[in-house]
Amino acid sequence: MVRDDLFLPRVGVVVLNYNGLRWLKDCLSSLSQSHYRNLQVYVVDNGSSDGSADYVRATHPNVKIIKYPSNYGFARAYNMAIHEIDADYVMLLNNDTIVLNQLWLDKLVNDAETDAAIAAVGCKLVSMDNHERLDSVGSTGIKYWRGFVDIGKHEPDRGQYDDPPIVPFALCGAAMLVRKSAFEKVHGFDERFHSYVEDVDLCWRWRLMNYRILYEPSSLVAHYFSGTAGAKTPTAETLYLSNRNFLRSILKNCGDSLKWALRAYFLFAAFLLCGYSILEPAKAKAILRSVIWNLFNFKETYTRRLLIQSTRIASEPEILRKMYLNVPRQEPNEREAFRRILNTLFERSKPLDGDWA
Repeated sequence: MVRDDLFLPRVGVVVLNYNGLRWLKDCLSSLSQSHYRNLQVYVVDNGSSDGSADYVRATHPNVKIIKYPSNYGFARAYNMAIHEIDADYVMLLNNDTIVLNQLWLDKLVNDAETDAAIAAVGCKLVSMDNHERLDSVGSTGIKYWRGFVDIGKHEPDRGQYDDPPIVPFALCGAAMLVRKSAFEKVHGFDERFHSYVEDVDLCWRWRLMNYRILYEPSSLVAHYFSGTAGAKTPTAETLYLSNRNFLRSILKNCGDSLKWALRAYFLFAAFLLCGYSILEPAKAKAILRSVIWNLFNFKETYTRRLLIQSTRIASEPEILRKMYLNVPRQEPNEREAFRRILNTLFERSKPLDGDWA
């Protein structure tokens, strides 16, 4: 049970917003129904031009606004805002979400308070269009070094990940309670990412430091996937950012498996490059750009790597066992034959036995 109100941990609910007025109305209204008694709601506005900040001031006077002059992206805006906020925990919440039960935050804080080594607790995200379908209960790696995918995506919610609760490798940044001291310990989000993969990278670095990550199935949040980004299918730009950031995460966070990881990643990228060159040339250029960006930024990435690897505690086999969960994953409908070839090739890759040569 959460303690009496006077001794409740301080929670800052931080709603990141960029031209999200259409989402803020429902999001903030649902937040106002929260049972938790020691929280402050913040809207972090990334240079919106749609009157979002004015709407919040006029309709939700108890909500504090942190306004930035331009769009700093997901990572930098959250880093700056969390540094300003005086709280024990920070609840990261997308503006394209609605909280579905009043005790959601009580449950998350209860979980986090059981162990100081718990860095974050994730919500059960369900589809905004159909609350009976899952959106995400966290993420798992796609074997091997092909990226990360949301667990449960588009599946009917039958409680299949709830009892006992699944332990995902990473949590979805759309609705995640973060222990502020743990966030600061690993220096927050990587601001070079701007957006995409930043939540996976953060959880990966927590795991390297032996922090724990939990999923709380009773904390329900509806999420309109890519509501703010404005596209539900990958564009060339999202493909560029996600591949660019994933490769940087590999370069920073992989330990003894780095050479093996890079061989697998570049083999996969080569297949994508060849396939997209024929089918969707703009996406082929996006893959190539992601690699070139990492070449130009390698010096800074390597400096980050030295710091991360010098302070890590968890072994590489331990990390990889947690990264690749034995769960079904959502597969795209398009390019089925090409996808089957890639699955056969990569899912029979080297076993996780510590032989990285």
